[in-house]
Amino acid sequence: MPGELTVDPTQVTDFRRTTSQLQSFWLFCQFVAGKNSDYASRCLSNMLHAAKLGEETPFEYFRSLGETGVHNALVASKVGQYGRLTKGIMQSLGTDLASCTLDDLLAIHGVGNKTARFFLLHTREGCDYAVLDTHILAWLRNRGIPDVPKNTPTNGKDYRRLEKTFRYLSRLAYPFLSDAEIDLLVWSEQSGRISSEEMFDMANPFESRDGVDD
Repeated sequence: MPGELTVDPTQVTDFRRTTSQLQSFWLFCQFVAGKNSDYASRCLSNMLHAAKLGEETPFEYFRSLGETGVHNALVASKVGQYGRLTKGIMQSLGTDLASCTLDDLLAIHGVGNKTARFFLLHTREGCDYAVLDTHILAWLRNRGIPDVPKNTPTNGKDYRRLEKTFRYLSRLAYPFLSDAEIDLLVWSEQSGRISSEEMFDMANPFESRDGVDD
């Protein structure tokens, strides 16, 4: 089972995840806050591999460990932020990730607007959220939008204002893509995983770069 729960940071969108896969992805969403996505993915893989899960889901396994056991498993994974993650995981164990709301996720310790929206956007088809990470904020600044901070806004009103702006502009820029696809595309380009030329091709599947249809 652990191999099936691995999270590839470049392919995070999946609207047909099993219960175990939803739980694994939610753990990744909590792990990756403030960290490199590849490192967070490796830490999660190490943690789940060490668990040697059989028929248990990750949440069932962590429930059996208890708070001290979860803390020790996190330390062994070397993910960091052990206090925040231990409390956040323990509070997550009673959450139905297939039906929970944004407010349900925001009520969990250490979970902010970015983390909660990241999970929902990439597990629920048709979500209309924006994940305001450093890459999307840079994308907005590059387009001359005023008062865009370098880090994710902690104020809900500011977050929603920039979210509305990004969704409007990004849909104009990438009319053929969903919000989940736009999120992954902007992250991939801003983090250097794809070139500007590759980004153009992905964002404009029916148009060549010189403006002439193929």
